[in-house]
Amino acid sequence: MEPVEVQPPSPSGLPAPVAASLETISKSVAAFAILLYGCGYLITSIYYSGYGFTETSPLRPRIVAAGAWFLLFTLIPFALVTRVLRSNHYVKAKGKWWFKAPTFVFLYFGVCLLFATQARWIFDLDTYTVPAGSSQMDWKVWVPLLLIIPLSILVGLVLNWLRVPPSASAIWVAVAAVLMVWSFGRDVFVRGYFGMGAIVVWFFAVGIIAFFEMRVRSWRMVLGDWSWSTILVLGALLVFASFYYPHIKSSWGGGKPIPVTIYLTKDSVIMPGQIVNALLIDESDSGLYVVGKGDKKATFIPHNSVGLVYFSDNVSDFSLSKPK
Repeated sequence: MEPVEVQPPSPSGLPAPVAASLETISKSVAAFAILLYGCGYLITSIYYSGYGFTETSPLRPRIVAAGAWFLLFTLIPFALVTRVLRSNHYVKAKGKWWFKAPTFVFLYFGVCLLFATQARWIFDLDTYTVPAGSSQMDWKVWVPLLLIIPLSILVGLVLNWLRVPPSASAIWVAVAAVLMVWSFGRDVFVRGYFGMGAIVVWFFAVGIIAFFEMRVRSWRMVLGDWSWSTILVLGALLVFASFYYPHIKSSWGGGKPIPVTIYLTKDSVIMPGQIVNALLIDESDSGLYVVGKGDKKATFIPHNSVGLVYFSDNVSDFSLSKPK
C-alpha cells in the first residue's frame, strides 16, 4: 500500500488551497489597482495637457475616480453585449452571424439609448442653442434624428415578420447605424456639441468592438494581439480623456470645470484687489489652475494672491460680500 502524500502547511498556517486562493486574489486586486491607477493617471494627464500643464500631484482620489469611470464605461458595454447575445430575440434569429448581426445592432442600439438617458445624471450635457439669424435647428442635426426612429421601427418589423431576406434587413440596420454614428459623432468630434448622443456613440462603439471579439474572433488570443489591443486601449483612453472626462460632473469626480469667483489680494501679481470670474480646473497645495472666458490655456494663481474663492460665477447672492 502506497503512502498517501500529505501537503505541507503553508508558511501562514493556512491550508495550501486556501493560501493559494488568497494569493491569487491578492495578485488580482493588485493588478486591478495598477490598471485603475494607470488609466486614471493617463486620463488626467491628457486632460490637463489640453490646458497647458501636467498632473499636479500623482497621489489623489481624482486619479482613481478618472480610472474608475473609464473602466466602468468600458466594461458596461461588454456586459450589455453579453446580455443582448443571450436574449431570446437574438438567439431565435436565423442565419449565420452576418445575418444575425442586424438583430444585434437593432437590440443593442435600443439598450444604448436607454443607458444614455440614465447617464445624463453623471455628465453635464450641453444645451443646444439656435444660431443667430436661424429660426430652426440645422437640418444636419434634426433630419438624422427623425429618420432613426422610423428606420428602427421598420427594422423591427422586418426582423419579426421575416418577410424579406436577411440581407435586406442588414442593409436597413446598417443605414440606421451609420446615420446615427455620423450624426451624433459629428456633433461631438466636429461641432463640439456634447449631448446625449455622445454617450450613445461611446456605448455603441465599444459594444461593436465587444461583439466583434465575442462572435467573430470568439476571444481567440494569438501572437500579436497585444499590440493591437494596446492601440485600441490607448485610443479609447485618448477619446475618453479629450471628449468625455471633461463633461463628467465634478461632484462625481469628473473633470468638468467649476465656476468660481476669485477675490484677489492687493499684493496679487495679476489684477490686484479685483474680483474675477473664472473656471477652476484644478487646485494644488501651491495655488489654483483657472481658465478665463475665451482662454484656451490655464492660468496659475498662487494661494498668497487669493483672498477668497466663491464657488459660483454669480456673486449677486453672496451674502458675505454684502454686509448689513
